[in-house]
Amino acid sequence: MPFYAKTLGDNHAKQVDKELRASHAGETGAVWIYRGALFAECVLKLVNLSGTKSEAQPFIHEHLKTERRHLAVFENEMPLFRGSFILPLWIASGFITGFIPRLCGINCFYYTIYRVEQFVDSHYEEQCKRISALASPPSNVINRFRQCQADEQYHRDEALFLMTKRPSLLMKLWGAAVEKGSSIAVAIAKVI
Repeated sequence: MPFYAKTLGDNHAKQVDKELRASHAGETGAVWIYRGALFAECVLKLVNLSGTKSEAQPFIHEHLKTERRHLAVFENEMPLFRGSFILPLWIASGFITGFIPRLCGINCFYYTIYRVEQFVDSHYEEQCKRISALASPPSNVINRFRQCQADEQYHRDEALFLMTKRPSLLMKLWGAAVEKGSSIAVAIAKVI
């Protein structure tokens, strides 16, 4: 049982555990979004054969570094929690969410990141509100969520700024699917 169970009681401790599990699954998926995008970069380089460096690579590498740091926070600094039993599904989903849009073009990739981070920002906000409403909220969890949220807001804004064209109808449909999928993934990760 996590140490915060003594101060929160079993029901509230279970709620915190669910929130930690969902965010850990999300940060795992985020790492794999950028790994999928890097793999797409390799595929695009093979097809192009020009050897020129993609303008997206610095963005991808920097965001991957941040998401790895977030994942390390959950794995090393947060209270003990039960991870998602279907973490491989979140890895595969993340990979696909980075790989496909990067193959479709840099604008599609940036738009995807924008939509993902828009969802994640809202999700962290909701989590902080729910945990803050507990009788004795674990401030270390809320503080870490807020730190991750600030990074995700920066990623969202940066991706939007880097978009060179307005999103097409197909991109908007993809973005809506990514957002809906993220919402479903959160609900599932809290349970499984």
